[in-house]
Amino acid sequence: MDEQEFLEKLGQRIAELRKAKGMTQFEFAEKLDMQRTALTRIETGNVNTTILTLKSICDLLDIDLCQLTI
Repeated sequence: MDEQEFLEKLGQRIAELRKAKGMTQFEFAEKLDMQRTALTRIETGNVNTTILTLKSICDLLDIDLCQLTI
């Protein structure tokens, strides 16, 4: 798997888990204190986000970081 494919799969997983929690992109981004467009870039694999942002995402989803790559 190349880097772009990894980012896309990671983003899809974040979107899947966010939707399972019943949150819109706007609601989720607001709770993360980021713009909705920034979240969109993460969920579409168009940005290589920081590990701290991933930690914040996991905290909000109430999951461990390793669960993002399952």
